[in-house]
Amino acid sequence: MTEPVKKRPVFLLVLVILSAINIGFGSLGSLSGMLGVKPDAATIKSTKLDFAKMRTQLEQANAEDFIYIIDQMEGVTLNMFRNFQAYNSVQFLFFVSGFIGILLMYRAKKLGFHFYIIYTIGTTFLPYFFNPLSGIPTLLTIFGVLYGGFWVLLYSRNLHWLKD
Repeated sequence: MTEPVKKRPVFLLVLVILSAINIGFGSLGSLSGMLGVKPDAATIKSTKLDFAKMRTQLEQANAEDFIYIIDQMEGVTLNMFRNFQAYNSVQFLFFVSGFIGILLMYRAKKLGFHFYIIYTIGTTFLPYFFNPLSGIPTLLTIFGVLYGGFWVLLYSRNLHWLKD
């Protein structure tokens, strides 16, 4: 006697579609960065000016306590520019892991959940590969952990349907 096939949860399908959109756009961005040219001097200068404007706005709003976060984000951004192809290459590998994860979960394979966790952890901690620990804003990491953890929690609600 064969075991009846359980119907795919609609919630899982919704998560897979949303994740595929997110991972797809992220993959296109990192792939173009990986294969493209490093940001030129004009782009770097423009970025520095944008950060200077943010500092000025914080000073005008009497929020000088948050300027160090802007300084850290500027350092992270400039380090990403310095290591542009390597940064985007590693990021692309994490996106591939995420795509494999959602594809496997769509096909009812529990291994996909583990690939998705690798993607989530990898993209959250990617800035640490290219920056000193003290140069990364804690808020960036906290947000990444909470956001990624939220998606892992949503996917975990479907583990009962996934097979080993």
